[in-house]
Amino acid sequence: MSPAFLEAARAIVGPEFALAGSDIEPRYLEPARYAPGQAAALLRPATATQVAELVALAAAHDLTLVPQGAHTGLVRAATPTDAGRHVLLATDRLREHFDFDPLDRTLRVSAGYKLSEINERLEPEGLFFPIDLSADPSVGGMLAHNTGGTRMLRYGDVRANTLGLAVVLPQGQVLQAGRGLQKDNTGLALQQLFVGSSGSLGLITEATLKLHPLPRQRAAALVAPADVESVLPLYQALMASELAGLVSAFEGISRPALQAALEHLGDAGKLFDGQLPEYALLIELASELPAARLDLNALLQEVLEREFESGRVVDAVIGADEEIWALRHSISEGLRDWGKVIGFDISLPRRHFMRFRAEGAVWLAKHFPPARLADFGHLGDGGLHFNLAWPHEAPPLDAEAMARLRAGINDIVLRLGGSFSAEHGVGPQIQQAYWQLSDPVGLRLAGEIQVLLNPKQTLGLTRFGPAE
Repeated sequence: MSPAFLEAARAIVGPEFALAGSDIEPRYLEPARYAPGQAAALLRPATATQVAELVALAAAHDLTLVPQGAHTGLVRAATPTDAGRHVLLATDRLREHFDFDPLDRTLRVSAGYKLSEINERLEPEGLFFPIDLSADPSVGGMLAHNTGGTRMLRYGDVRANTLGLAVVLPQGQVLQAGRGLQKDNTGLALQQLFVGSSGSLGLITEATLKLHPLPRQRAAALVAPADVESVLPLYQALMASELAGLVSAFEGISRPALQAALEHLGDAGKLFDGQLPEYALLIELASELPAARLDLNALLQEVLEREFESGRVVDAVIGADEEIWALRHSISEGLRDWGKVIGFDISLPRRHFMRFRAEGAVWLAKHFPPARLADFGHLGDGGLHFNLAWPHEAPPLDAEAMARLRAGINDIVLRLGGSFSAEHGVGPQIQQAYWQLSDPVGLRLAGEIQVLLNPKQTLGLTRFGPAE
């Protein structure tokens, strides 16, 4: 990186917001799950105009800008790795717009706002942006990776709730994609091209989001099915019942995942008299009606009583919503206590969900016996976090072994018609899998689009075309 670049960047954002070398705070370089990265510089613009100037400046100096939101992602797309050419552009100061439209129920918001901030400010209006995660991502990060979350079953992912974007293209031009309307069929929906693009087609500076009524009540249960074979029939029965429109979450949690979370929370024998089921279900109902008009706890209990009678359910915890969700969100922390977490963010046709779990477990036990599998996920929408902990005391996996591990699991995923990236997006962590497992025609087309928009590859770390 030339001194001229840093001097010009400081003229745009101010000296305190354009840092280099040891002046870069470690938090911008340390991802959620992997080793720290390195960067030539850190830039923190406060306006979309500053972003456009910085993007054009980096392109002129042939440097790669790496966009970063809250740095909560798990595919390393926001972690720079080249101390000579990678310049980190953090969006945490992009807070120009927070324009709420109560009639249209939309929010025009800058990319630097966090999910928690949005929903705290919308709560008095009785609305929220319905993405539910254990992390607290920024708007820009959610959009760049098309986040799903635990309540996608009812509300859809980020893509389904995005009405418009403002995007800085790799040469510094500004694109307004979409008008923020619920209905707009005037041409290609270009905003959708940038959702899920991992920041490599353009840098999102603001979005217009579709909002939803905030539920006035929720009712959750942690359910022990009779066996794994009962899980999907139970799901089908619930979604075919009169309560289908009230179901906001249907999560699956394996016994090891439950155990990891309970150990992390300090009460391993708390649930089910210490006899954890092989597989548990977190079922939640939600309604905009108050309990005085619709008692969700009573409805959920009624459903579970029917399932007890059918033999598909043998036990359940109900009436402890906060504790149940705290348990669900503690799984990842619990796995970190066990060892190095190796995650597979996949999705599958529901008909193959349990088959994959069984085949994946057998394959792991045969080829990587030290691995402690603790899968959990969004069974209601087919998503699965097929996560494992590699014990601290086991010899670490080298790059070749890690490649064999990922290839083996992904082979099973693809054979069963699944996706090797359900909601974490594409980044350096799964770049090889993207190249090896994607449709060749799709790879070529995606590469042509990236070359059109980002010909010098000066924005983002993901490469959407075929491997070079």
